[in-house]
Amino acid sequence: MGFIFKGRLEGGLCSECCESLSDVTVRLYRHAQDANVTALAVASPNDTISLLTDEQVRAKANLLIAEVQTGADGSFSFDLGAGQSYGGEAFEVDVYCGTVPHRKSNARATTARQFSITTLQPSWKGGDGNFVAIWSYCVPSRFWCWLRGLFDAWVICGRLTTCQDGTPIVGAVVNAIDVDWIQDDPLGSATTDGAGKFRIDYTSADFKVTPFSPFINLESVGGPDVYFKVTLAADTIIDEPPSTGRTPGRENVGPCFCVALCTDKVQTHPETVPHWQQVWGFDIHPDAGLPGSQFSVEGYAGGASNSFVFGDGNYLGGVQLNGNCPLTNVAAPSDSLEYRFLVGEWKWSGTPDDPTTIPSVAPASLAPVLQIRSTTVGYVSYIDGHGTYSWADVNIDNSDVQADGWVRVNGKSVTVDMHDGTTSVVAVNGGNFLRTNALMIMNSSAITGAHAPKLPGGLAQNAAGSSLTNAQKEPIRRYSLQFEVRDATTLATIYTDALSSIILDNSNVVAALDLEELFLNLCNPLGGAAKAHILYTVDHPHVNNFNVQISNNGGIVHPAPPLPNGSFLPGPNFFFRGSAGGPHNSTNTGGFAVDISADPACAYRVRLSWVTREYLTSGNWIDILYCKS
Repeated sequence: MGFIFKGRLEGGLCSECCESLSDVTVRLYRHAQDANVTALAVASPNDTISLLTDEQVRAKANLLIAEVQTGADGSFSFDLGAGQSYGGEAFEVDVYCGTVPHRKSNARATTARQFSITTLQPSWKGGDGNFVAIWSYCVPSRFWCWLRGLFDAWVICGRLTTCQDGTPIVGAVVNAIDVDWIQDDPLGSATTDGAGKFRIDYTSADFKVTPFSPFINLESVGGPDVYFKVTLAADTIIDEPPSTGRTPGRENVGPCFCVALCTDKVQTHPETVPHWQQVWGFDIHPDAGLPGSQFSVEGYAGGASNSFVFGDGNYLGGVQLNGNCPLTNVAAPSDSLEYRFLVGEWKWSGTPDDPTTIPSVAPASLAPVLQIRSTTVGYVSYIDGHGTYSWADVNIDNSDVQADGWVRVNGKSVTVDMHDGTTSVVAVNGGNFLRTNALMIMNSSAITGAHAPKLPGGLAQNAAGSSLTNAQKEPIRRYSLQFEVRDATTLATIYTDALSSIILDNSNVVAALDLEELFLNLCNPLGGAAKAHILYTVDHPHVNNFNVQISNNGGIVHPAPPLPNGSFLPGPNFFFRGSAGGPHNSTNTGGFAVDISADPACAYRVRLSWVTREYLTSGNWIDILYCKS
């Protein structure tokens, strides 16, 4: 019987803004025998959260049950059981931060931090041979912002609306500036999303450094004094004077600052203007490769150090495309609007499917996207059977996609719960509909699936250590996407937009692991062997990192490095795909040799683990076991 403990962690930036605790390590600890576990378990996490000293962390090291790294959305999952000598009891939840989300590269150097959240007694629920418990937590802003400050990670979160009715203003560029005696410092800029929200990350260097640094630094104590300038297309819609930065609420702001901005200079209601804004959270404007773009010229997202690709391995099972298409044509209000996406694939100028190069020939034509995942595009209001004002999701799926890819939301019939045991049907219209920023969740597997896998079924275990040939390697698949909006009555095109490059990848990681010593007999203990020879292969066009480690019940015995490992780096390592150690040879001495002569008699696990650069996905691994007697 096992125990699966999973959940999600967030950090509060203010009452209106929070962030996922991505790429931090969640650690579970047993309690010391003299601890009052009951009292600790019933205490509020907001009262027990505390930063630990290095000495405190070292003191509890032998009490560690397990640790995992969170995903991009702050999610984590533990698989506990006999291997961790765990039986469902309460444990202490700690978080280890080597950094914090969105910390800029020019932040001052600092040390890693670990904090303890609470003692938790999970509410285990049985099912499928395991007990499962789910626990999510948002670190209070007072603590999280203080911790961010220790990492020199400063952030401004805000929302831009019309002053008249609070309508979000989409696609505006917000510039944050620090007013100083010598010169004003630009802290950063951001584009508002479909809800009018924006986020600007910066460091103390952005407001402390002057032309005379290091001899003269301003704001040696405290934070910046902030004012804003906002543009929409070529127009300035907010132009605050620098003196605004010296007013209460704007002066000497802390590591987390949240602000509400509004303007009366926007005349057109944003919901009447179609637009395509984002792929997930990455703005498509400016276009790929242009200055300020969040997409590289090749189509990778999130900057050179991330170089994210997109696929269907995330929690929505597709690629989310965000923006807005009004229900009707503002120039002809009785006419519905329809929208669609088209896709085309880049080709190679030389050898087709060459895994050593990126396709360089732009698509000659585009085809409609016809396969989508269920997408919540908005909410419809109605009065239920009890006379209560209610809302229901408006979802589109493949049945809403016409043969030529067009999707129409206006007039869509939605079955709603009347909360009295019956249902009713409501038609979407301008008076009962509120839109989300999702246009569709594209089924990218239907696009990349046009190509058969290069190595169907992967690599057999007895082939571990083999290096793949170019013909066996999956190439980089590069695409162009176009957004179109038309009048459903006249069929006249109302709006188009495009992203010239985006990388889609749904290929499987080719991975295999074996030991020379077990090659002929999986039940053969290594006995008094002085060395173990690891045969491994890991290959994928977008590996982020991989490593091989050997562990026993006491923890990691042989870490990476020196055991095989590698990671993606932009520039010279741009085509990093993994590695291979081997192959098997007739003397059983192939692969990576590990000195195990000093290892005690025990059961051991060799683990090959990897993470790809597919956005919003986590890593995976394969294991092989051996005994040393």
